[in-house]
Amino acid sequence: MELIFLGTSAGVPTRSRNVTAILLHLQHPTQPGVWLFDCGEGTQHQMLNTAFHPGKLERIFISHLHGDHLFGLPGLLCSRSMAGNPHPLTVYGPQGVREFIATTLRLSGSWTDFPLQIEEISAGDILDDGLRKVTAFRLEHPLECYGYRVVEHDKPGALNARALKAAGVTPGPLFQALKAGKTVTLADGRQINGADYLAPAVAGKSVAIFRRYRALRGRPRAGARCGCDGP
Repeated sequence: MELIFLGTSAGVPTRSRNVTAILLHLQHPTQPGVWLFDCGEGTQHQMLNTAFHPGKLERIFISHLHGDHLFGLPGLLCSRSMAGNPHPLTVYGPQGVREFIATTLRLSGSWTDFPLQIEEISAGDILDDGLRKVTAFRLEHPLECYGYRVVEHDKPGALNARALKAAGVTPGPLFQALKAGKTVTLADGRQINGADYLAPAVAGKSVAIFRRYRALRGRPRAGARCGCDGP
């Protein structure tokens, strides 16, 4: 896993920090992924400073609907469409994110030329793609707000090829079944349990993307009146 911070400012951008957006690069030999967490204004411009084009994004996770976490999303979707990228994209977020996307695209006469799926979530497990699981956690905030935890599934331990050769098992198709922990029958009738020749599983990596918020009490802050988080 690789985290790339595109923006860490709250409420408004500064000269050196854009508003909130984090890229998560999921490295894998056959199923890599690029996910985005929040999409404040100017996020697509910040991506120009990375190796990742918006067309590589597979999933976008929105924490809440304040503008400094969301106002960059319509432009990013339109730019991704204009680039002619046909790959599907899924957006996850609280209630209202579907209406926000539909309204901004409709009023601006815009559309997407790629399959766009929008999932309005609640707390709990929201995704398992076979390699990773994503869980959403409800956070205290004036608006419905979520933090996200991404956990890779554990990887099988290494197969002890030397011990298998000593047991008379030659490298080949049987090794694949044994590495999966299965029991195989050899030509001489012996049964070999792959689990007996596997090292302990390698724990998957995990990352939690949370933001610490407090519910507004008493007099609202100025940032709350304009639909953003205060700095």
